[in-house]
This record gives sequence, structure tokens and C-alpha cells, in this order.
Amino acid sequence: MTLKVIFDKMQEVKKLTLKKLAEHFEMVDADKHWFYNVETGEFDYYSDDGDSDGDTERFEDKKYIRLPSQFDLNEYEIMQDFAYTVMIPEKQGMLLFALGGKGAFRRFKDAVNGLNLREDWWAFRLAAFKEIAKNWCERNGIEYTEDGK
Repeated sequence: MTLKVIFDKMQEVKKLTLKKLAEHFEMVDADKHWFYNVETGEFDYYSDDGDSDGDTERFEDKKYIRLPSQFDLNEYEIMQDFAYTVMIPEKQGMLLFALGGKGAFRRFKDAVNGLNLREDWWAFRLAAFKEIAKNWCERNGIEYTEDGK
């Protein structure tokens, strides 16, 4: 192998995959603040509830880029969008009804499972998170690959 081939392979390893980033979105919540280290390609966080090491100053370094918050991800909107893709009116109605009021996330999850839409929901959710990940990467000038290849 030439040095160029080795260098190209090393550069490729540093590229972030949209799937990996999207999977980190699943860990986002109100208390955890996730960051991507552009130098190492690793993720790290600090937590408001104290389950991290407490060294929050390191995230002020420009090598860390904050991941979207749970409010930026807006999973409620993703759930609504999914409900509107369901073409069986009764199922769509049940999903939309589940999204009303307090406890919507739990009711929606229960409805998805009860209506045998779990696989469809998880695929839809991952696709939505990957689209958010792509936009985040482009906004922050981070090179990415679709699937790691």
C-alpha cells in the first residue's frame, strides 16, 4: 500500500457516519448535553444531574461541537409526521389520538406496538434522525458518510 492509500483510509475512518450520529440522538435528554469531538471523532457529554465527571469547561474548546438538544430533535413532530404516513385511516386516527395531551409519548409507543407498526416507526424515526444528522454535519462543516463505507 502506498502512503496516499493509507492516508486516505485514515481520513475515511475519521468521517462520522449519519447512523452513528443518529444513534447518539437517542441518548439526548433534558439533562444530558452531548458533544462531538472533531479531533478524535468521539462523543462525550456532561449531565446536569451529576452523573458525568463534572469537567464542563473542556466543552468550551472549539474542538467540541454540541449535538442538537431534545428540543432541536423535536421527536413529537417526528411522531406526528409518522402518523400521517400511515395510510389505514383507523390506525392513523389511533396514532394521532395517542399524541393528544399529557403522556403522549407513552401512549404513542403503546399504540405503535399495539398496531404492529413498531418496525415501521423505528425505521421512520431513524431516517428522520439521519436527516437531522446530515443537516447538523453540513451546518458545522463536518464530513460524514451515509453508512460508513
